[in-house]
Amino acid sequence: MTSLTSLRIDTAIQPTSYLRLLLYIGLASVMMVIAWFAALMLWQYVLIVIVTVMVVVYLVLSRPIPLHMSQPPLSQRTDKGWQLMIRTAHGDELWQAKLVTVHAYRWVMSFEFNIVEPYQRSLSVTVFRDQVSADQWRELRVLANVSATKR
Repeated sequence: MTSLTSLRIDTAIQPTSYLRLLLYIGLASVMMVIAWFAALMLWQYVLIVIVTVMVVVYLVLSRPIPLHMSQPPLSQRTDKGWQLMIRTAHGDELWQAKLVTVHAYRWVMSFEFNIVEPYQRSLSVTVFRDQVSADQWRELRVLANVSATKR
């Protein structure tokens, strides 16, 4: 007996990404090298460190973290009826959204959603390759290719 795999995308997303961390470390390293060659005074270095820490803390605490994405049933259009499990400062919440566009790159994908529930807003979700399984990455790449042909 063979099992029929689902024709819908139902993707669990790891909240952390080593690729994202590597990107941030690389950017921070470049900024430190630039600051080093700028020959600033000590108080200016301290100010840069304080501002950098504040920005990082703000980004980490304010950014909604995607945990799960589910495509709508096959009877609906592929752009409407998405369900997103999002970790916010208030806990994990289930949001309904409309998929606007998907951009696929080698190591990362960017999803643009218009959130319908719990409140209307736009949301950009970035998924790195190491946050999903290999099969789920292939499914998301297919979605990106299908989405690109509709534009």
